Amino acid sequence: MNSGDDHPDRAALARAARLMTKARDAFYERRYEECIERCQETLGALLPPEPPAGLEAPPPSPEEQADRFLGAYAGLLPLVEAERIAGVFTFFVRRKARFGYERGRPLPRRDWWEFLQISREEASEVLAAARRALEAVQRGGFPRP
Repeated sequence: MNSGDDHPDRAALARAARLMTKARDAFYERRYEECIERCQETLGALLPPEPPAGLEAPPPSPEEQADRFLGAYAGLLPLVEAERIAGVFTFFVRRKARFGYERGRPLPRRDWWEFLQISREEASEVLAAARRALEAVQRGGFPRP
């Protein structure tokens, strides 16, 4: 990384670090959904800039964001971590798919509230994956175009 104080990489790392602190604070305050959202924002702040798309282009999906992140930083991360980091981006998509409720159908017999709640363990895993990704980027630097 360059040592210039106004370098965009430095600004992105500083923003990611602030978001990571907010994620950690939300975790300790038992606001697990907010914790995961801040973790997603942390990793989003580290995404390499994308060439401008058309004005009508939809925002990238969580899967596309995960692919961009891993494409940029795959060399900095062990393979096991890559899967966990992709899971940070897609956490809510996977949660919705796991619940699998379709309107007009009866709720599953099991306690459906469990599917909506985020456990401390799940939030802890997401927080740890985001922290490891941030630390890897801090050590290895941003990819160069």
